[in-house]
Amino acid sequence: MDKKPKVLFIYSLVFIIVLFFTAGLINIILPASKTPPTLGDVSVKLEYFAEHKDDYDVIFLGPSTTYLQIIPKVFDESLSANGNSVKSFNLGILSANVAEMDFYLQKILALKPAKLKWIFLDCLVNSFVEEEPTLSRNVYWHTPTKTLENFQLIAESTLPWEIKISALYANSISFLHRWLGIGYFSNFWHQSSEALPAGISSKKLLQEAGYYANDWMKNSEAEKKVFYSKLESYQQKLTQAKLGIIDQENTYPEKSYALKIIKRLVSRIDDLEKSSNIQVETIFLIPPALDSFIEHSPILEAVDLGYISTLFAFNNPNSFASLYEVSRRSDERHLNYQGSQEFTLALAEKFSQHLKLASQEIPFISQSQN
Repeated sequence: MDKKPKVLFIYSLVFIIVLFFTAGLINIILPASKTPPTLGDVSVKLEYFAEHKDDYDVIFLGPSTTYLQIIPKVFDESLSANGNSVKSFNLGILSANVAEMDFYLQKILALKPAKLKWIFLDCLVNSFVEEEPTLSRNVYWHTPTKTLENFQLIAESTLPWEIKISALYANSISFLHRWLGIGYFSNFWHQSSEALPAGISSKKLLQEAGYYANDWMKNSEAEKKVFYSKLESYQQKLTQAKLGIIDQENTYPEKSYALKIIKRLVSRIDDLEKSSNIQVETIFLIPPALDSFIEHSPILEAVDLGYISTLFAFNNPNSFASLYEVSRRSDERHLNYQGSQEFTLALAEKFSQHLKLASQEIPFISQSQN
């Protein structure tokens, strides 16, 4: 029997395995640039912030509920009117969950912004499905560690198994592209920059200090029509929330891996003071969206466990009724420009109260009463 085909197969298999691990090692030894120009609006924000890092006292980091809803100019002006001079920047990233946020938080803290005093964190735990897993923005943060963390978040989630499988597959594809990116050479495989999502203008984005309204998106009208087509369902869930009826199906399990990441976010910020004498306070934020649409339970559990000392929560439609009115919404999760202005003013008011109480050494916790 001719053993040559079998030997060739074994050699080929060994070659592929060696090539795979060599590519990964090259990526570790020669990692891609700190802020590749291929990340679309993420590159625009990070590059600008890196150049002006010492200009800002406050940064907002979170998913679309930060990106599309917190207006730094309105926030700064409101604080100034109350006698507090700050300059803030919105570093929100569309669809970023806690694992991706942790990745970018490390990048931000590594810059050691000299004047930074407060970081607002809006943590999304149940977002995993990537429509374009080979997009540079999705590939970039899928290091082995972050990919494994995302796998664990997916496994713990209450999503249907078909969605979990789809999410695991998409994240695996992103990881493989990252792993095989061949370090610095990976940027040559992509265009110099990727188009900004939904027609976002980089000039407008920077003029607004990282904020971009949902209303300014190209697909805003189409999304609004979808929202209005589901209005009855939204109103029903809003009524239930006002009555204190909790959707248990969307509740994350206790002591989830998301909780560990949240704790790590706080630790990273605390460590900044030890390494650079820059004292930064972490303030967690729950945006004005119903619990049935965005999972908040890990944040509230982190408060109960003492991981989070300051929380500004806006997920109570009884306390912030106007923010849940249809006229203020772009969809179930997001506010329109008018709603974002009102939300930012409410956030600034809470922050002003916090600063006042902090000067008197009184702890400030604002939690949902749902």
